[in-house]
Amino acid sequence: MKKRFILVLGLTLFFTGCEFTSSDKQESVPEKKSLYEKVLKNKKIRVGYIAYPPNFIKNPDGTYGGIFYEAMEEIGKKLGLEIDYTEEVTWGGMIEAIKTKRIDMVVTGIWPTSARGKHVDFANPLFFSVVKAYTQIDNNKFDGNLKTLNNKNVKISTIDGEMTSIIANMDFPDAQKVPVAQMLGVAQTLLDVQTKKTDVTFVEPAIALEFDVKNPNSIKEIANIKPLRVFPNAMMLPKDEEEFKTMLNVAINELINNGYIDRYIDKYEKYPNSFYRVQVPYRIK
Repeated sequence: MKKRFILVLGLTLFFTGCEFTSSDKQESVPEKKSLYEKVLKNKKIRVGYIAYPPNFIKNPDGTYGGIFYEAMEEIGKKLGLEIDYTEEVTWGGMIEAIKTKRIDMVVTGIWPTSARGKHVDFANPLFFSVVKAYTQIDNNKFDGNLKTLNNKNVKISTIDGEMTSIIANMDFPDAQKVPVAQMLGVAQTLLDVQTKKTDVTFVEPAIALEFDVKNPNSIKEIANIKPLRVFPNAMMLPKDEEEFKTMLNVAINELINNGYIDRYIDKYEKYPNSFYRVQVPYRIK
């Protein structure tokens, strides 16, 4: 009887010890901090950017400018946080840069799409853009009928991961897609149209008008068709970081309501009505 009692007592102590050990191990696992907590602790936001004027401008001397740059700098001041321009990313690589946590966000204005929304989130937009179709100055065959673009003999200039390729693949699947290297930028798609390497491309009016000034009588907007897309220009954020997103949205709304964003747009909008403003009850100059 005494032996059985000793055996039971020994097993009880053994399993009780296992429970304590297991509990100790669980308690020793460090709690995962949110991005919001990390940013407040480090007093810094690590941002990625894409040189895409006038949203974000990278000057030859290494300084920055543009609508989103000025907005982000003001957000940093209001929040008491340093804005660290950590990495210049690409259209095709920006989502991976966020998912691998090399950066906390992309500050250049990005157009939210369902494909992008599967992997990342977006802050409130600063303003809206339209996308229109452009062809050679002497090409009238597409006027008034976008369906003519969906033809195997039509060549569309695109950039992988950027809106040109998304529109081309979704709206004109039968057309040929002629890719442009990401490092060459959106202006190269218009240059390919000008030189008749391709027939058409899709860009914002501000980009096309700037190209036309530097290359007069070379391209034109395809006549008598509606814009292909209307998009909010928003900063790209990681998924499931609601506190961080809310903090930024409050700051963005403050800049919009106080008229700061309108001032930045006025400063960088070379051609009137290139962008659509976020509607507020008043507008401060």
